[in-house]
Amino acid sequence: MQVVETYIKGLYTIDLTSHVDSRGEFVKTIHANTFEKFQLDFRFKESYFSISNKNVIRGMHFQIPPDDQNKFVTLIKGRIIDVVVDLRKESKSFGDYFAIELSEKNRQGIYIGKGMAHGFISLENDSILEYHTTTVYSEKNDKGINYRSFGFNWGVDTPIISERDMNFPSFKSFNSPF
Repeated sequence: MQVVETYIKGLYTIDLTSHVDSRGEFVKTIHANTFEKFQLDFRFKESYFSISNKNVIRGMHFQIPPDDQNKFVTLIKGRIIDVVVDLRKESKSFGDYFAIELSEKNRQGIYIGKGMAHGFISLENDSILEYHTTTVYSEKNDKGINYRSFGFNWGVDTPIISERDMNFPSFKSFNSPF
């Protein structure tokens, strides 16, 4: 596994270890020694996955304290553009976003530190994204910002998006607790 910190402190791309042979493919997603080397919390409390059709946007999601969380996401199948926004007021990259294509071909994941909003757009039908989080879901502390409010071009005129995600407050009107 190769871990690279992005220009947003606390946000890492991770090249997963993949072995392909005549049987198929074997992919290592979590490796304690690698995570420890980069001081990444991998004491995950909850894991889940989503299956999304083409042009589905999910996001921009995060949890606020005391249930804020580190998150590690990997794509199992398909292709997405994964997007992260820094919500930490004291960060040099406050308000900046980072986007990366994750696919079953490039076998990359991203590690998202606390205080960042996360979302993605599916570029193919049946894209499967797996999430690992260091806290469990908290309905009262589960929040979001509007996907159109921070300057990222999603590249689609009519996305498929939930009413909840559509009605999140804008980045500018969100009073960040981070």
